[in-house]
Amino acid sequence: MEEFEVVVIGAGWFGLAAAKTYIQLHSACRLLVLESASTVGGVWAQSRLYPGLKSNNMLGTYEYPDFPMDFATFGVSPGEHIPGPTVHKYLAAYAEHFNVHPRIRFNTHVDDAQKTPEGWTLRTTRLDTGEQAELLARRLVVATGLTSDPNLPSFTDQDSFRAPIFHSRDFAARAETIKTADSVTVLGGSKSAWDAAYAYATAGVPADMVIQKSGRGPVWMSPPYVTPLKKWLEKLVHMRFLTWFSPCTWGAEDGYGRVRRLLHGTWLGRKLVDVVWHVIGTDVLTLVGVDKHPETKKLKPWHPVFWTASGLGILNYPTDFFEFVREGVIRVHIADVERLSEHTVHLSNGEALDADALICATGWHPTPPIKFLPPESAAELGLPHYSPTPDPLVAKADAAILQEFPRLKDQPDVPVSVRTKGGERAPNEPFRLYRFMVPPSTLADRTIAFAGMVSTLPTSTCAHAQALWIAAYFDGKLERARMPGTDEEARWTTVLHSQFGKWRYPCGYGPRLPDFAFDALPYLDMLLRDMGLETRRKKGWLADMFEPYGPEDYEGLVGEWAAKHGVAM
Repeated sequence: MEEFEVVVIGAGWFGLAAAKTYIQLHSACRLLVLESASTVGGVWAQSRLYPGLKSNNMLGTYEYPDFPMDFATFGVSPGEHIPGPTVHKYLAAYAEHFNVHPRIRFNTHVDDAQKTPEGWTLRTTRLDTGEQAELLARRLVVATGLTSDPNLPSFTDQDSFRAPIFHSRDFAARAETIKTADSVTVLGGSKSAWDAAYAYATAGVPADMVIQKSGRGPVWMSPPYVTPLKKWLEKLVHMRFLTWFSPCTWGAEDGYGRVRRLLHGTWLGRKLVDVVWHVIGTDVLTLVGVDKHPETKKLKPWHPVFWTASGLGILNYPTDFFEFVREGVIRVHIADVERLSEHTVHLSNGEALDADALICATGWHPTPPIKFLPPESAAELGLPHYSPTPDPLVAKADAAILQEFPRLKDQPDVPVSVRTKGGERAPNEPFRLYRFMVPPSTLADRTIAFAGMVSTLPTSTCAHAQALWIAAYFDGKLERARMPGTDEEARWTTVLHSQFGKWRYPCGYGPRLPDFAFDALPYLDMLLRDMGLETRRKKGWLADMFEPYGPEDYEGLVGEWAAKHGVAM
């Protein structure tokens, strides 16, 4: 059986960063990356690049801090959204540049993983040959992300549909339907649903966009520049001054706890917070103009933007999406799918939609696509699972969160998202990972970490910081004074932080998994403080508060940590 010091599962943003950082700090280590796809990239793998795919991000905010996306190599100019093929090219170049690519074993699925006294035994299957093998990982990084296991619903009488039914993940593989279909139905209101509808509409194929009446409504969509001053939205989210207006249970990690207590712990402060969020939401809706036409109005979000985090989408289309709606090429329906018949989707409002394909932009199962053995180990590893008995710490955490942030008591009325798989009971426990990376039960063991089990806007910077944190954790070199002194303390911090999402982002992914928007900057501060690194990385206190943070501010992070610990690079 092959043995490796470290095995990383997944070659997307977080997996590549974890592998690269560990190699930088341990040049002689035996490290292996296992990837089920045939290329690097994760959601940006070659096989998932559907027509017209672009990043929500514009140049400068979607790159690793130590690997700039320069124009000469990648051809993207400032102010441009990054085409999907370019993001893939960038990630492949990153893997080559840092010598990660030779250590990747592609087309390899990890069937299961089991803890042993020596580390983790992994059973794998080659997807191209069917060959099975076992290997031993002394340390394991699970970086499969949150978009690996599609949630594809079943429909009444779907066998009679006699046309393709597929998840938006497989849109690239089914791109021929753009040429062969006379009309399609897109189920969902997420950004990927908008992308699919737009791709068909621009090819002259009418698209019926069905927003489930029993769901949470259309995604918040924003232009890239907001406010009367036309400020870059991605930058605003990472301006310290504005992050203070978002209640966050780890917010004081930024060193401005007194300001945060004034804003969220006093009546006058909470009124000011409400005004700020009302202005943000109103400005976005005004700029988008959904209220200007009865058909586009159907795409107006159902709940205030305050309750949504990383699920927000950017209008990054080359032409006006809403013009297709006004012209009837994209037709929006607010209803549930009752049943299917031959090439027809029947809705709960009585409408019957002709469809030569049904594209389901219906989200993901929030669990890694790996079976951990024994099956009951999911709870111990802090993974989503069903528990028949409530955890007493949950009620304690809920009370603490609402006491600190009374504004969160006034919750919007949203349906609970229930996603079952293979007849299993739907999880009622979300991810419970210390710092959103390590199971609290294995914190002292230092043999496993989960990278990228967060949904956040600064993906590349977060991947960079998590990668360094994990390497420091494996080496036992996190700041001792910052680490929990007992298992009980670790569990309490974990439950408090993971439970916060339920209250803060009920209209986003918060009840199921860590979901960040304005909370990302204090999260990065928390990780840096764990590593003994400087968090205020601007020149002067005014710049720290009012200049947005970006990847460039974290460029020397690995070198800083290495110098602090006398590690040669």
